[in-house]
Amino acid sequence: PLCGGLVVSRRMLRERARPATASKNIFTLENPVYGKSWPPLEEIGDPITPVKCRDIMHHLKVMEIDRMRRHRPFPMPIIRPGDLVEVKYELSRSQQTFAVFQGFCVEVRNKWLNSAFVLKNTYDGVGVEQLIPRYSPRLLNVMVVRPLEPKVKRIDPRPMNRSHRYMWHNYKRGKYSKGRRFLWRFHTPQRPGILSLEPRIRRELAQLRLRYQMQRAEARLPPYIFPGPYHLTRRQTREIKAERYRRMLIYAWDERQIREQKKRRLHDKHRWGKYTIDKEPKTTALTDLPSYHPLMDNLPK
Repeated sequence: PLCGGLVVSRRMLRERARPATASKNIFTLENPVYGKSWPPLEEIGDPITPVKCRDIMHHLKVMEIDRMRRHRPFPMPIIRPGDLVEVKYELSRSQQTFAVFQGFCVEVRNKWLNSAFVLKNTYDGVGVEQLIPRYSPRLLNVMVVRPLEPKVKRIDPRPMNRSHRYMWHNYKRGKYSKGRRFLWRFHTPQRPGILSLEPRIRRELAQLRLRYQMQRAEARLPPYIFPGPYHLTRRQTREIKAERYRRMLIYAWDERQIREQKKRRLHDKHRWGKYTIDKEPKTTALTDLPSYHPLMDNLPK
């Protein structure tokens, strides 16, 4: 019975399994007990998104621009390309040395805090260009010596073109042409001084047709439209030409659509990344940062 009691007690110990609590004492993010509740959302707020990062950088730039404007010892003039500008900037603050550079403005870069303008001059026959940051604390003075003369406004703001002589001639189109009998396509009345669009389209189609025929001949393919095993008649050649012309119109339309699609993609690609902020928000993205964020100690004063 003693042996039987030992067996029974041992079996009861094995049946009574206790859940282990050792995993709760590991305070790391890999532990799923604490990893699912960290970081606490009530302390850090919304997660950092690319849009929020962009807004943070924008507000930092705006604050830095405002600080540089307030600490600037001179009023910054409006600089346009072509102006003769003189810039006085410090070389060493400890030794109290400065330099003066005078040159013509050849480029103006408006890039928020990275705004700058490029001055160009020649010294001993060597061209020298200098990039002057607009919001640099080393600038002591910027002065426009001689601005570029403003463009004289034209009396008639319309641009000059090849039909300028016939701008105010009414009923000029076709007045001196072959008359109203359009015998052939090239007898369409053209406006004097202007190359009409129809011959240009016809030339493009002819070049396209010739190029396609040369490609087929180079690839050793049969002709564009198989004329049939019989002798060519005049009517058959006319029908073949008409079919070629119709198909070339379709192909020209397809090529034009492909070009427009490429232009649209390029335009979207250039437009990507631009953004506009209409007004300053009351609560900026900087105020929403938590207190332990590394940017909180490095904000511009």
